[in-house]
Amino acid sequence: MHFGPYKAITHTSIIREDITTGLSYEALVVAFERELGRWDPVIQNTLVKEKASWEKVEKAFQQMAGPHGFAIFFHVDQGQLMSLKNGIKKCRMYLIGNGVFAEPILAIDIRASLYVPFRVCLYDNGNPNGAIIGYDRPSSFLAALNPALYPYGLFLDSKLDSIVQSILNNRK
Repeated sequence: MHFGPYKAITHTSIIREDITTGLSYEALVVAFERELGRWDPVIQNTLVKEKASWEKVEKAFQQMAGPHGFAIFFHVDQGQLMSLKNGIKKCRMYLIGNGVFAEPILAIDIRASLYVPFRVCLYDNGNPNGAIIGYDRPSSFLAALNPALYPYGLFLDSKLDSIVQSILNNRK
């Protein structure tokens, strides 16, 4: 297949973090979800339909975000289905973020819509030190896209760090 001059390919390095939590997989899922809010797509549709003011959108995110400013937009329990072959697999992928944080990012570079909201994975790979929270550092993937996004990525990194720290500090 030939795309002509319409295809751009970029190679970059992304910083990945995998943090062992000392928690069981089930306890990590509960702890992680406790640190986040949940975005309601019905409210999103209502806001779009009424052409709500940005102030009203900000308020909606504020109400639905968790203590660190993020909400879960979507999650997939990949392990549930994949466990039907070759034994039990424990892994979930979350799409998390906050539209108020994302708007200035997308204003700088709309291609960042590929990266915000972003993914976090919880998994148990049999590590004796417990289940793991894994993610790519937002600063690395945003800076790779556009250096002007690096400060926004650092802000998102700090929010993720606060979630992880809270989980680690509240282990039972």
